[in-house]
Amino acid sequence: MKKISRLFLVLLLPLCLNAQQKVDFTAAKKKELFTHHPQNWHLLSIEKDSVYGTEVNKAYAEILKGKTAKKVVVAVIDAGVDIKHEDLKSVIWTNHNEIPGNGIDDDHNGYVDDVHGWNFLGSADGKTNIEFATSEDDREFVRLSKLYEHVDTTKLNAGDKKYLNQVKRKSSLAQSIRALGSAEELASKIDSVDRFLKKTFPNKIITVQNLYDTKPEFTEDKQMVLLYEILKMRAQALKYNPNLPVNLVYKFGDFTVEAAKKNLQQQYISSSKDNREIIMAGLKPGQNWGNGQLNFSNSDHGTHVAGAIGADRANNIGIEGIADDVEIMPIRVVVPQGDEYDEDVAKAIRYAVDNGATLINMSFGKRVSPHKALVDDAIEYAEKKDVLIVRGGGNFTENADQFIFYPSQFYNNGKKASNVITVGATSPAGEIMGFSNFGKKSIDLFAPGFDVYSTEMNNKYSGMHGTSMASPVVCGIAALIRSYYPKLSASEVKNILMQTVTIIPVELQGKLKLQDLSVSGGIVNAYQALKLADIQSKQTK
Repeated sequence: MKKISRLFLVLLLPLCLNAQQKVDFTAAKKKELFTHHPQNWHLLSIEKDSVYGTEVNKAYAEILKGKTAKKVVVAVIDAGVDIKHEDLKSVIWTNHNEIPGNGIDDDHNGYVDDVHGWNFLGSADGKTNIEFATSEDDREFVRLSKLYEHVDTTKLNAGDKKYLNQVKRKSSLAQSIRALGSAEELASKIDSVDRFLKKTFPNKIITVQNLYDTKPEFTEDKQMVLLYEILKMRAQALKYNPNLPVNLVYKFGDFTVEAAKKNLQQQYISSSKDNREIIMAGLKPGQNWGNGQLNFSNSDHGTHVAGAIGADRANNIGIEGIADDVEIMPIRVVVPQGDEYDEDVAKAIRYAVDNGATLINMSFGKRVSPHKALVDDAIEYAEKKDVLIVRGGGNFTENADQFIFYPSQFYNNGKKASNVITVGATSPAGEIMGFSNFGKKSIDLFAPGFDVYSTEMNNKYSGMHGTSMASPVVCGIAALIRSYYPKLSASEVKNILMQTVTIIPVELQGKLKLQDLSVSGGIVNAYQALKLADIQSKQTK
């Protein structure tokens, strides 16, 4: 009987929610919301505040009031966190089994002086720390170019050929090579333009004005037409006197080719450089790498994420994080520019799990994952240990069902991790943000990802956009559930969040409808999720 009533309630809740969300926004109102909205709009509700927030404040007032929470540890795998920030220092995780600064692995967990977390982007002595990286697409393009230097790639097996083509499509380095080729091809046609003009204006000095006034005869050759138009635009841009000789404009070809060569050379050098050689030097098989430094000048992103999840709600300064009884465990694997390494991500997940985190936020990602199996194994390890992972769905305006954004919740064997939630971003009007990825199979739910106000380095605060901001909103709500209803498993928390999303009626949405863009079809709702968590927790032995 309990199972039947529980199923009934689960099915009924979304229907009730649907009936409640009847607020329609005019185009003018939607536009206004982008510039005028409450600073903490992501915590508010549609009925009271006229924004599609998450009803966190309503949940505190009506459901959590008087209840006792159990502290939970949330790992923030990111670009570092300002652990001395006025609104974060009281909630930063501390490894009490480690003696600070003695150079000894006191707790024998394989990490020396990991007092508040770990930095996988540094050398053991702390003297070298990676603060810049290139994209994984470019790193892989360099590696594959060397690997296949003397190989006929048309004869590769289907899997290798597919991966090579994927890297070529994504790599900006590969695009620069194509750009150089196009520049050289266009430059080689300048002689044809010159011959045409000399034929049209025999026995005279051909001027820029002649270039403007003449319609080319080579209309069937698209490249020639393009070059002709480019030459005219270049002359106009440089404000050449119409009476000057036209051959001055021809220098455009040499300029373009040299610029393309220089750009390609700089990209190749940058993509070939690997600071990890210093970090990994001298390591024995199975030995961990990194150091305990977590605070870097470019750690705004991780600091912002940490604040959204759990900034101190009781100190009467700054902002209020979503979860009120958490410890934030900073783990650094990301740099603001460039992509993370699969090896670091896998290690970071395992570190979080082994050191007591029950939730992990991962507001990062990339479009190529050469060592996905390592990350899969780590996610599966977290799944077995009942750790929930929340991740941003990506900011490429792509269908993630078609263009995978890594790390993915789908294992290489085709199975789907039950402990991973992938999040897209919405606006105060409840619409998908233009940058957000989407996917009927790959994006689980949506959350506020526009101008989310949170902590920054050096006791500052700001609003940021992105699925990177939507992810910690969901992670904070998940932390609330695990904190107040600790009997619930990671997969149960995920299912609760999925079943209680705010469903916006189809007739109130534009062309892009959330129901078509995600698994759940809605926006995370803390109030409804905690109501269902309360019911399910009482039925859990």
